[in-house]
Amino acid sequence: MKQLLESALLCVCILLCAILPSFAFDNGRITGKVTDQKTGEPLIGVTVLIQGTTQGTVTDVTGNYTLNIAPGTYTLEFKYMGYQTKAVTEVIVKGSNATSLPVIMDEPTSKNLAEVVIKGSFKQETINALYTQQKNNAAVSDGISADVIKKSPDRSTGEVLKRVSGTTIQDNKFVIVRGLSDRYNVALVDNANLPSTEPNRKAFSFDIIPANMIDNIVITKSATPELPGDFAGGVINVQTKEIPEQQFFDISLGTGFNTVSTFQPFKMGYKTSTDILGFDNGARQLPSAFPSTTAIVNNQLSAAQTRAAEKSLNNDYRVRERNGAPAINLQGSWGDHWDTKKHGSLGVIAGVTYSHNETVAKDMIRHYDNFDYTDNVYKYSSNLGAVANVGYTTGKSKLVWRNIYNKIFDDNFLYREGDNIGSSKYINYYAFDLIQKSLFKTSVEGDHQVGQGQSKVNWLLSYNKVTNNQPDQRKVSYGRAIDDASAVMVADIGSVGKANSRLFSDLDENIYIASANYSHPFRFLDNKSLFKAGVLGQYRSRDFHARYIGMKLDPTKDGGDVVAQRPISTLFGDDVIDQDFYDLNDITSTADEYRATTLTTAGYAQLDNRLSDKIRIVWGVRVESYTMKLKSPINNASINLDNNWLDVLPSANITYALNERSNLRGSYYRTVARPELREIAPLAYYDYEMSSLINGNINLKRSQIDNADLRYEIFPAAGEVVSGSVFYKYFNNPIESRVTSSGLSQYDVTPYNYPNAYNVGVEVEVRKKLGFIAPHSFLDNVTFYANVAYIKSVVSDNTTTTAKDRPLSGQSNYVVNTSLGYALPNDKLSFNLLYNRIGQRLYLVGEGGGADGSGRLGNIYESPRNLLDFQANLNVSKRSGFRLNIKDLLNARYQFYYDQNGNNKFDNPVYQKGSINSGEDYLLQQYRPGTSFTLTFTYHLSK
Repeated sequence: MKQLLESALLCVCILLCAILPSFAFDNGRITGKVTDQKTGEPLIGVTVLIQGTTQGTVTDVTGNYTLNIAPGTYTLEFKYMGYQTKAVTEVIVKGSNATSLPVIMDEPTSKNLAEVVIKGSFKQETINALYTQQKNNAAVSDGISADVIKKSPDRSTGEVLKRVSGTTIQDNKFVIVRGLSDRYNVALVDNANLPSTEPNRKAFSFDIIPANMIDNIVITKSATPELPGDFAGGVINVQTKEIPEQQFFDISLGTGFNTVSTFQPFKMGYKTSTDILGFDNGARQLPSAFPSTTAIVNNQLSAAQTRAAEKSLNNDYRVRERNGAPAINLQGSWGDHWDTKKHGSLGVIAGVTYSHNETVAKDMIRHYDNFDYTDNVYKYSSNLGAVANVGYTTGKSKLVWRNIYNKIFDDNFLYREGDNIGSSKYINYYAFDLIQKSLFKTSVEGDHQVGQGQSKVNWLLSYNKVTNNQPDQRKVSYGRAIDDASAVMVADIGSVGKANSRLFSDLDENIYIASANYSHPFRFLDNKSLFKAGVLGQYRSRDFHARYIGMKLDPTKDGGDVVAQRPISTLFGDDVIDQDFYDLNDITSTADEYRATTLTTAGYAQLDNRLSDKIRIVWGVRVESYTMKLKSPINNASINLDNNWLDVLPSANITYALNERSNLRGSYYRTVARPELREIAPLAYYDYEMSSLINGNINLKRSQIDNADLRYEIFPAAGEVVSGSVFYKYFNNPIESRVTSSGLSQYDVTPYNYPNAYNVGVEVEVRKKLGFIAPHSFLDNVTFYANVAYIKSVVSDNTTTTAKDRPLSGQSNYVVNTSLGYALPNDKLSFNLLYNRIGQRLYLVGEGGGADGSGRLGNIYESPRNLLDFQANLNVSKRSGFRLNIKDLLNARYQFYYDQNGNNKFDNPVYQKGSINSGEDYLLQQYRPGTSFTLTFTYHLSK
């Protein structure tokens, strides 16, 4: 390990020595993108000239151009056959900084005007380009541009996404769009799917991409044929830079404090020297020579072999305690470019992020059914991320190689105490649970001009690898009689089950993607139109293995009762094992492993027709074939699934331009939502926090969703918007997870298809500078943003004869996102206050509730909570700045409850110790996470 660190340090030193001298570059540059005013499509081959010189260039296959020029003020001319020439004045180049000048071009309105040169200033053209980008979106969408990101103090993609309309990011990985949970949303990075880092949910680690490496982010809320078909809420597409506009090298150092966790008592289990880096050193893994399940179950081990196997496990159950450490956040990013012959350009951009957090969910209340518990959950978390892109463009072609790596290390320790009324015991429960997740994504993408016109071919090849490793999840319970506080606590080691076993699990997933797209402009009704067509193939393979083992106290051995009274630190000591007090048990079943593959093939055809200057229709069809094969166990499978779903997904987006600053949009589209592989696998995983078995369902079908949107939008000024939307969605066979009780304090959570559901909602968005209230005052620098949505959803529930219609699982009935930002004109100082509230939403479907005295479980709801964040940024100089983030200022409580009386609200029942009424609402969990303060210092070596 020491050699590895020394090698890494040497590489960093060599890199610094190589790149630091290059920052003496004196010339500036002008960069930008030239697009068509009506279609928004990039224009290839536009001639860009600097007036009064012979210096010039042409736009590449993506419409981008770059001009190296000495500092000064210039006028640029843009010429292209069939378009009016445009001259942009007052283009100022300062030092070695890049000046960004996006340009829009249009056809002449008459032959007489064909030779007229349209003149405009740099400021006017920049504003016009932003207007055009806003108005020319083909679908109902919202986004944030590179220019806005550049001016913001945001450090990562997760922070940037908080500024995008109608989108909420929970725990920096779960996406909520229009109140719909992560199941119905998709994340793309550079037009390719970003795989989930969770085995049973769509979770995306947005923190790994530094903000200064983002070109733009677009959230699309209605479908077009070129987009993936498996969403209903939104598609988040994060576009990263390949060729930076200018040279940069940025370093950020940060630390954080949480009012509940930092410098407060923090408990944890076994630790290694590499945990802080986000890697287990192997000490927790199941030894490679450990006996097989067959050998253990069939009693093929001798006493000596059993002792050796038991001692080969990591039996260090000591609970360590110290004060929680402050958070650590480190980030470094670098980019450079080199001009080549024939207007070519080569660019490299790379970034590394590291974070470490120690958090506590303190005094979490669990009061439901037979349980009256208090939990304390300690999380020791390290996250390592890296991004590296290489881009090359020359005239008619562009090639980009992109890479992302993310490693997540979450080591959890749970300590539980309280009454289990069903077993008449007071218990202490310990759970040690390390989860290691990793994602590696690499892709190569090409864009090529076809012929001499604007026709293009785009292709993509991508490989993704996802791993999820749980090495030695350990669970131990102690108990005594509820009414005898003086009794000795005795370990529950008389049998081995999933609630007190040791779990070793591994998930390995590989994803291969290939796609090709062709676009060709043409004229229809004497107006510009665009034809697009493409194909996609994605192959995904996953292997999952789980092993459940445990040591059971030998009931025939004298002195066993004394062993069971040992503290957890010595319960499985070598001295006890050497005296043969334990039998080695293996309770792994054939259903605890599976192999699954999916093959997605898709093709689409899309037309972008302008029927007049005011009417535009983007329409077409996407066809997706999805084949899923699953077998369990992997060898000699008893379960073989072979599902194939073919979906024809039409869509149409109509835009009517009411005037230059407003649109009326309408859309219809069909999409799908497919079950996750973990949901359809036949295994049962024990969730020790909920005391539940999480089951799969091999009979799940995909959901089909019909969607309709109507939206009015007006753009009062560049970067401002006021819009109102109405949307409707109809779900056929929606997938919902249901919790049921099987008695003896045992619960099952299983996904099912329900007949149908619908939601209907309204959404209002405002993004406006407040200078109109008092012109030429400080309000000129204040921006107000609000996105408010109200949604009604209803599911047809036929599970019981008494079932009532209820909301869609994961659907909030309202969403409020607002922010108020202030920034000085020179960006020296800025403040941002963000408020978010998500309405009550159904977490798990219940059995109908226990108001009738039946004891059935009610629906589990997540209560609304108010989230208020504050951000301040101070640029001390051109090179350095400080950023303060305060998260969850109100420290609102998290609350999940069983709605036992069926009135869809939490009634705050008065609980009595030792008595739980099934007709009163239960508390699944309730706690306050604390307020977090983060201070970050950023230094720009390149300025």
